[in-house]
Amino acid sequence: MTYKTHIVGGIVLAGVIHQHFFTLSELEFTCYYIGATAGSLLPDIDHPQSFISQQMSLLHYPFKKLGHRKGTHSLLGLGIMWGIVYSLFGTNYVGLGVVLGYLSHLLLDMLNPKGVPLLYPFTKYKYKIIGKIHTGERGEEIVYFILMVALLFLVVKGLSQISFLGL
Repeated sequence: MTYKTHIVGGIVLAGVIHQHFFTLSELEFTCYYIGATAGSLLPDIDHPQSFISQQMSLLHYPFKKLGHRKGTHSLLGLGIMWGIVYSLFGTNYVGLGVVLGYLSHLLLDMLNPKGVPLLYPFTKYKYKIIGKIHTGERGEEIVYFILMVALLFLVVKGLSQISFLGL
């Protein structure tokens, strides 16, 4: 998947969790969705051509030896990232957003034929949900469109819960 699909996927997953389980202040809302956006890109920090690696080349350096879709695309990678975020931010909405964005990235990559090594380094088996959607092709465009419709639905639903001028 391209970075645009991953970003929308991270925001949609974070939006579903947000609207069903908790309310946020304006600051928490901003931090939560920034976290989800960042988290949705983080697993590709191991790929030299990824959007996040291009934007943050210093962050890419320690991960480049792992190779793409290995450690950062595993549950262990998710756990390590959660630990880092927790140690930096504590139990707040930034961390939850990062973890949800990261998880959405793994789920979306499971739609690709390359799959995701969820249990790496214990096994190199790559898990797939559908495994037929190639990066940048028509199938991804359809996934992106579906995610954008879901995002629009979440925005409209969220706006319908806001009272304007006490009405």
